[in-house]
Amino acid sequence: MVEVQATAQLDVRGKKCPEPNMMIKSKLDTMNSGDILEVIGDMENKRSIERFIKMRGHETISVTEEGDKFRLFLKKAEKERGDRPVGTCGLK
Repeated sequence: MVEVQATAQLDVRGKKCPEPNMMIKSKLDTMNSGDILEVIGDMENKRSIERFIKMRGHETISVTEEGDKFRLFLKKAEKERGDRPVGTCGLK
């Protein structure tokens, strides 16, 4: 397995939705397209964060679960889909 080298890291553990998504968006706004962001979060927010990343047009590179947390690597899109909601809490 190839190890992914993150350009930046963001720890969103202990935050309630939609705050992790807002934090991810803010961090991505400071990064260049193609940069890799590593996100560490609580399992309860995993689905919301994955939906948020997909809806915004970013690419999930890998996701690993480690007990009650997960580690996700995403590649920032060249052009983010800004018309999508930040809050994906409670979406099925």
